Formats: sequence, C-alpha cells, structure tokens
Amino acid sequence: MTTAIPNSSTLAPRAAPAVSSHIEARRLMMHGLETELTGLRRLDLGKRLHEMSFFLALWLVSITVNYIGYQSAAGYLHNTLRIAGTIGTALAINTFILFLHEGMHKTLFASPFWNRWVSAVLGWIFCISFTAYKVMHTRHHNYLGDPRDPDDYQNYLKNKPLLWSMHYGRLILGPYLYILVIPLLALRYGSTLERRHVIEEYVALISVYVGAALFIPVDILLYMWFIPLVITAHMTAIRGLTQHGITNAQDPFIASRSIQANPLVAFFLLNENFHLEHHLFPEIPSYNLAQVHKLIWPRLPRVVTGTSYLLFIFKFFVATLKMDERPIGFTDLVEWEA
Repeated sequence: MTTAIPNSSTLAPRAAPAVSSHIEARRLMMHGLETELTGLRRLDLGKRLHEMSFFLALWLVSITVNYIGYQSAAGYLHNTLRIAGTIGTALAINTFILFLHEGMHKTLFASPFWNRWVSAVLGWIFCISFTAYKVMHTRHHNYLGDPRDPDDYQNYLKNKPLLWSMHYGRLILGPYLYILVIPLLALRYGSTLERRHVIEEYVALISVYVGAALFIPVDILLYMWFIPLVITAHMTAIRGLTQHGITNAQDPFIASRSIQANPLVAFFLLNENFHLEHHLFPEIPSYNLAQVHKLIWPRLPRVVTGTSYLLFIFKFFVATLKMDERPIGFTDLVEWEA
C-alpha cells in the first residue's frame, strides 16, 4: 500500500523546515517515532530466508524453462519458453543485486560472516567484488550532497550538455563501466582490510569464472546467464537514474527519489523504490521499508517522487529537450508542523 501523491497546488503555503544534512533530516523524521523505528531495525532471519528462497527458486525455475526452450525445436513453444525463462532469470538476478545492497548495509544477515560471504557469492553472479562495491556505495551514502559523492555527476562536470550526456551514458554503458572502475576506486579509497578483502574476492571470482568457462558450454553461459545479466544491467541503470537523477543533492529531502510503485513492482525491487526512506534510515532492512514509508511520509515537507519508473523515464526524456535541471517529480506534501 502506498500513499497517494497530493496535488501541491491545492495545499496552503507553509514554512518548510530547512535542513543542511541527512543527519538533521533523519533526526527531524525520527522525532516521536523512536520506538517504532527501533522495532523496524531488528533483522528477521525468517523473512530474509523466505524472500531469498523465493527468488532463488525463481532463478532456478527460469533457467530450467529457458533450457527446455533452448533444447526444443524452433517454433512457438521454443520462443515462449526462451522469452519467459530469460525474463524470469533477469528478474531473479536483479533481486540478487538488491540482496547484495542489503549486505553492504549489514542488513542481509546479522552474522558478519554470513553477511559478507553470501554477499560476495551474489557479487560473483554479476562480476563484482562485494567489498569493492561496499566501499564506493558507503561513500555515496556518507557524502550524498557533498563533492566527494562518487555517484553525483555534477561533482565532475559543470557543462550542461556533457552532464546530460553522462546521464545517458549511465543508462547505456554505466553498468559495464562500473564493473571495470569499481575495483580501482575501491583500492584507492578502501582501508587496508577492505583492500585485502577486495583482492580475496576477486581471486575467488576469477576462480569461479575459470571453472565455469572450463565446464559449462559457451552457448549455455550465453543464453542462461549473460543475456539475462545484460537485461538486469539496464534495469539497474534505470533504477539508479531514477533514484538520484535530476534531483537536488543539496537538500536531503529531495536528494533521493521514492517511487510510489505498484505493489508487484515493489515486491520485485525488495521495496528499494522507497529510496528516500532508505537514505534516511539505511540501517533498516528492505522488508521494513514500506512501514518506514507509512510512518514518515506524512511528515516529509517536500519530496521528489512519481508513480512509475516508465513515467519517470518519459519525463526525463522531455526534460532532456531543454536540459531542464528542475527536480523531476518535485512535490510539496501535507502542511508540516514542528
């Protein structure tokens, strides 16, 4: 269940709180909700294993369907099974990326050992080191709205045409460049222990890939893993652009975009559509983000939001025509009271 987006033109003017950091915004949203938010921080192993089991099963079933279609004679059944299997595999792999994201915030499992190594195995599926990803993603959270944020292109470019070109580059090439660049940046910014973990994980990753190349036929790897992975990469790029693209990184309330997605979409995104809520409370596991949304949404003075990812992409294309940098989906919410 999501909260309806009000029409800002019908709301009475009010003095919205000015905050200069995510810490201040977080404190403001927490006030009076400390007990509820403390409860939502608790990790629930049963919920995590249940959702991971579902998506692991989806992955295995989808690969099987794809393989049956691959082995069948060309025709309607062949095409249907191949398409269904490929889409199902891509959807499952997309959740593996999101589970990896949970691991970076130590909300996948309570055990540091299982949190790290399950996350590391998930990273092997799409060619990255968990620790390398964590080093850069942690910088993104710590420095959002700061020149040190590695994901804010305005920190690198001031020229408008080049900046907008970077947005499109993110959609088209971003996931592939990220795979190449992330280990270099992680080795630069990580601690000594993190650098060691990065090297360990890439050694393990290379070993897995060599074993797969030796024992699994190339065409099976292509159809059962690589093609779904490419689809997932662009799903991730769209989601990434939606989360922070064309916002105002200097204002914690509108630096991150929450999408009021269809419940089915939210389910397949592990509630990552509630991205502002995640940035304000990154220690809360994804399965509780919908409850965080219900708690704090009525309190938020302003947001950037929308009702679907496709609608955002359409508005992004329209904004491109004039290189309009006004936050897409800017919305004043209900009158705020101190």
